[in-house]
Amino acid sequence: MPVLILSSENKELERVIAEKIAQKLSYKMLNEQFLNKIADKHILERKKLSDTMNTTPSILKRISTKWWHYSLSCVELEVLEQLAEDECVCWGLAAHLYVVVISHVLKVRLIGGHDLLSPSQKHKKEIARQERNREKWSITAFNRREADPGLYDMMINLDQIQVDEVVNTLTATLEYPRFKAMTYSKNSLKDQALAARVKNALLKSLTDIQVHVQNGTVVVTTSSVKRERSKKIENIKEIVSHVKGIGCLEVHWNKDIMTEAAMSCR
Repeated sequence: MPVLILSSENKELERVIAEKIAQKLSYKMLNEQFLNKIADKHILERKKLSDTMNTTPSILKRISTKWWHYSLSCVELEVLEQLAEDECVCWGLAAHLYVVVISHVLKVRLIGGHDLLSPSQKHKKEIARQERNREKWSITAFNRREADPGLYDMMINLDQIQVDEVVNTLTATLEYPRFKAMTYSKNSLKDQALAARVKNALLKSLTDIQVHVQNGTVVVTTSSVKRERSKKIENIKEIVSHVKGIGCLEVHWNKDIMTEAAMSCR
């Protein structure tokens, strides 16, 4: 069965629309409340994890880059595991940024609708500021612009369409044969969940890690100075060997040219 992922500029209307669709289709809901379970499972502070979903790391905010990326990987991992079960409406967990090209997943961007809550000029300026911050966050977190239309299957302007019409449109769209969960698309989502599982395990202790999975074959790409190459590759293999579901593992190494150059100048 299909999965619906919502993203919007108007979080209140996004919540209302998501809840109406979930109720109408008897789908489970996956939203920011799920962060509490993630925090408990991965032994993270709940408030800090929630802040991670909205704030980029900085010294002033006392958020380390390494901890920030690991925390995001915990969210990505747990959300993908849940989405693999299908029949879900997901919002508020940035899934539109890390769920990529899955045919039975409908990703929708809701824009506008601010005047329904507050028409004031001051409120509009605050919305614009929030959107700038959100774009900075999405690029830093997943190297994607949240407002990029290419991320979505549909974009709906809430200034032009009423909430109930949006609900009816999306529930009807989810019934299209094109969004039926097929074996290939289910396996693709499972591959993305496995990639998230591997990345999460590695980010506990390592940095400069990229993970790609296809049909159970895991490819980890990393970088380091040349003298640390063997040690880092062996470390990766040891960590990944404890992750379930892997068919085959490849580790690709790239030379960290910048660090090598800095070390040679000392």
